[in-house]
Amino acid sequence: MNEKEILERAYLEAQKIVSENSFREFDTSLCENVDFLIDKIGSNKSIVSALATSLLKKITNPEQDIRLHRTDFENGYSARSLDTKVVTPFFKRHFPKYANKESAFLTLSTRERIKWNKNEGKNLKIRSKALKRSFLNVFEQIEDGNANPRVYLNYLFAKLQALSSKDELIFQLAKKQSGRSGVLNINLIIEMLQRHFAEKLSSRLPVVAIYSIYEILVPNLKRYDNKRLLPLQVHTSSDKHGFGDIEIYGDDGKPFEIIDIKHNISIDADLIFDIIKKTTTTSIDRYYILTTFPDGFETKEIEKAVNEFIIQTKTQKKIDIIANGIIPTLKYYLRFIDDYNLFIKKYTNNLVKDAKNSTEIKTFHIDKWIKILKEYKINNV
Repeated sequence: MNEKEILERAYLEAQKIVSENSFREFDTSLCENVDFLIDKIGSNKSIVSALATSLLKKITNPEQDIRLHRTDFENGYSARSLDTKVVTPFFKRHFPKYANKESAFLTLSTRERIKWNKNEGKNLKIRSKALKRSFLNVFEQIEDGNANPRVYLNYLFAKLQALSSKDELIFQLAKKQSGRSGVLNINLIIEMLQRHFAEKLSSRLPVVAIYSIYEILVPNLKRYDNKRLLPLQVHTSSDKHGFGDIEIYGDDGKPFEIIDIKHNISIDADLIFDIIKKTTTTSIDRYYILTTFPDGFETKEIEKAVNEFIIQTKTQKKIDIIANGIIPTLKYYLRFIDDYNLFIKKYTNNLVKDAKNSTEIKTFHIDKWIKILKEYKINNV
């Protein structure tokens, strides 16, 4: 079997494990280490993908020491190349939420020239010592303990399938709840969103909210005739491309309007200067810099100075920069929407879509949104 066939075979074996609920039949040490990696996958998906890549390599080439994941190690191999060509595309098909955009080997925790053994591996840039230990334990068990890499890969995929199935149940419930909307107004929606934004690790939520409004506005406002709203991109630093979080392009293929959203960061002149540098080589009609920071600015003096800088920039660079808080912006945009229920549905669907394709939206964010819908009696439950 070739590499792709091995992965597909492991996926089928994993389905049997899940359907028969035979997780307890596996070795305890295997379960403890892989389970811990899966438990932490929300912020460490590159680690899991790197492990899958290593196990695949060991299956195809049993003589290869998979702790030597780079070609500049003596007797090493290119794990990054294998991951980019085979494993990442596989994850995108079967586990899109936990797939890296390009490769698992673009993060500090996986790309550095550090052998994945107990001695050198202690220098890996993995914050959690327990996570680092579990990761290295697997390699030790495979290389020194002669554990079967196929068994590990099957179990790893089974845990990913079980996790994905659990997520899917929550996603379906969220969609069902949002489809039962009742009477809404702007103040009620803002209150609901503020409660949602107050959740931990919530920097993606305001982006999804603004994007959901644009999905409604772009097809209906004259300003956006012959313009297109680009799909939301992954928000992580190693994957992020483009000018901002939300981008609208003209039919000439050039950026027309950009929205960049900061989380708990006050707006200052440096952020405006960054926009100027970022847009030096292109012509953009309007650029929004929005923030969840209360009142948007540290002080009224800073706000005044920023606005003066923006006016100066518009005169010189012909770009209209708008600096504002997320909440005032949401209130303003919602006035242009006739059907508030449509916004709730769009926001919910986009939360689910984003949660299915990345780890930025957590399942507890979806859970919280369902609770908010219930508490505000937006559905008939």
